[in-house]
Amino acid sequence: MSLKKSEISLIRLKGKSRIDPLFESGTVYRTSSLMLRLLKDEKSNLLAASVSVAKRNFGKAVHRNRIKRQLRIAIKSLETSLSFSGICMLVYTGKQMPQSSFLIEETKRIFQKASA
Repeated sequence: MSLKKSEISLIRLKGKSRIDPLFESGTVYRTSSLMLRLLKDEKSNLLAASVSVAKRNFGKAVHRNRIKRQLRIAIKSLETSLSFSGICMLVYTGKQMPQSSFLIEETKRIFQKASA
């Protein structure tokens, strides 16, 4: 069963019971500064997404929160072009503060890898 691009809606991924299976049996995709953990579920029409930034790379919460906000915006901009459903976590692994345009391009690239 393949879903049409417009049928998939984006929600936030919350809760330990929903996140644990992602780390146990999820697939990992990487780009230069992003890592995507993905567990596809063809039966639903929702993509539950979460973002994360490592504290060891960015000590100040202000910087981590800014990157998380930029990642959420990047994911939301791709909502109309998503071609799979399930749960995912997008982790920023870079060491420097990114530009918004860079994160949007990297997010597009990593989601294209995942849908192929």
